[in-house]
Order: sequence, then C-alpha cells, then structure tokens
Amino acid sequence: MRGLSVVLAATLLTLPFAARAEDFVVIESSAPALTVGTQIAGNAPVNLPEKTRLVLLSASGRTLVLTGPFQGVAKSEGAGGDSRLLTAVASLVRSNAQESGSVGAVRAADIGWRLETAKDVSDVLAVDASNGGDVCLEGGRQALIVHNPHGPAGRTTIQAADSNAAAAIDWTPGAARAPWPSKLPLADGAQYLIEQQGQSSVAIATLHLLPAAPGASDLQLLVRLTEAGCTDQGRLLVSMIAKQAAR
Repeated sequence: MRGLSVVLAATLLTLPFAARAEDFVVIESSAPALTVGTQIAGNAPVNLPEKTRLVLLSASGRTLVLTGPFQGVAKSEGAGGDSRLLTAVASLVRSNAQESGSVGAVRAADIGWRLETAKDVSDVLAVDASNGGDVCLEGGRQALIVHNPHGPAGRTTIQAADSNAAAAIDWTPGAARAPWPSKLPLADGAQYLIEQQGQSSVAIATLHLLPAAPGASDLQLLVRLTEAGCTDQGRLLVSMIAKQAAR
C-alpha cells in the first residue's frame, strides 16, 4: 500500500508540471504597458507595439527576447520552475527601476563599467573597490576585487577593520580585476576599508560569504544575493542576463 501511495504521489507531482507553461518576469522593457518587474503567466497573451522589445526571465532561469510587433503567448523551451523565485526577482528589478528612473532593468550609466567589463558570474561575485557596500562572495570561487579600468591605474590599499592586516594592489592601465590579497583572510561579516589612489573617499565593504552552490541557476543566485542584502550585485546580474540575452 505504501509503495502504491509513493507511485501515485510521484504521478500527481509529475503530470501537472509537465503540461504547465513557464511564468516570466520582465527584466528589460521598452513597452510602456509592460514595465520592468511585471510578472507574466505562461498562458497570458502578450501584445507589443512596433519597435518595442521585452527581455523576459522564466521561472526556470531561461531568457526570452520578444520584439514588436508581437501578439501571442511567450513560450520557453522549459516548463514549471519556481514562481517564488520569480516573485523575489520581480521585487528586485522593480525597486531598481524605480530608483534609476529607467524603463530598462538598470541604466547602463548606473552600472557603468561593471556591466561593460563583466564576463561571467565571477565578475558579479567580486568586491567593488570604488563602492564597497554589502558584498557577497561564494565558497569555491576565487575571490576577486574589481576596479574601474577607465579610471587612474594607481594603487588600492585595503585595510581590515578589526585588525592591522592590510594589503595593496597596484593596478596596471586598463586592468579591471585582480585576485583578493591572500594576506587578508575572508570571513562572513568582516569589513574592509578600501582607499584608491586619487580618490578622497574611502569605501567600506562588508562581506557575506555564501555557501558553494554548484549547478545553481542565475535565478537562484539572484534570490541568494537579494536575501543576503547584496542588491547591487543582484542588479548587476539582472543587467548582465538581459545584455547577454539581447545579443
């Protein structure tokens, strides 16, 4: 009897999701009626005027680009996914669009050089020498510090807030990233003072160490970044996903 119940439960779990279309969240839009952060059910009709474009992120982490004129249902190769993840991402991109005043997920001017130089997730999961703030690093990845390659080369000095440990990085012209100095141990909640040569302000970075998550989707990473308070990195990742999808 127990074996029959397990088989029945497995069947009930499998059948609905196999037939269910994926839901989406708008992460970039030039259509006034479908603003960033709007969630679209997998069977809902989408109407796009001519010369407008949507970039959609599905519940399974896939991206879909629609260009107007378009009338129909957005379709993805996948099915199902976790709508709770979409809700979290929708909140993230909505708040960013409100702050930036942009129709798109993030204006290029707001992300600037980080979006320009980011090649993969490792560039997102890095300490920004200019801004500091709440920064998420992930176990199993080499920790990086990134720097505006269009600014002065010069030297960046990093000082641990709770000890005398310090290190310096001498940037070569055009360099955008460097390994985190090995003499500065990484710890969850640790803070570092970052001073760049030629800048009057000092950035303060607070680290949040995320457990390694091999095989995690970009959508799952977005939620982890948001939950940890690393919203700037989350916004950068959303913009990077939209940029790559539009190529």
